Amino acid sequence: MKENLKNLFLKLRTFIKFSISSISSSLVDMVLFQAFCMLFLTPLGKGFYIIAATILARIISSAMNYLLNYFLVFKSDSKQTKALVKYAIIAVVKMLISAFIVTAIVDAIPNGIPELAIKLPVDFVLFFLNYVIQKKFVY
Repeated sequence: MKENLKNLFLKLRTFIKFSISSISSSLVDMVLFQAFCMLFLTPLGKGFYIIAATILARIISSAMNYLLNYFLVFKSDSKQTKALVKYAIIAVVKMLISAFIVTAIVDAIPNGIPELAIKLPVDFVLFFLNYVIQKKFVY
């Protein structure tokens, strides 16, 4: 019984640290996404500005998230290059899914809702999927 409780506590602690890391990275991502949307709207036009903003913001926030997860959350013992490659693949797929879903919803809503209001719930759903994948396959 004591061992089960200890394992549960360790899993919960890891999930809480992952959540804090993700929230921190998400805040960086959201702020940069909004700034890049404002910067790129006119030069890139509707549709493309969201994808460009998503990519740039996600590159920066993902680098931060990877380092936090590797060294502090999962305290990985796998080789850093191997973990980084796996993380990068997952981050790119997640970024593309987010960018295309947000773009599709923004384009579908006339007199639209702000991009960030759509991005938040989309990325929230992707967060849970991301945790499971990172825990099982990356670290």
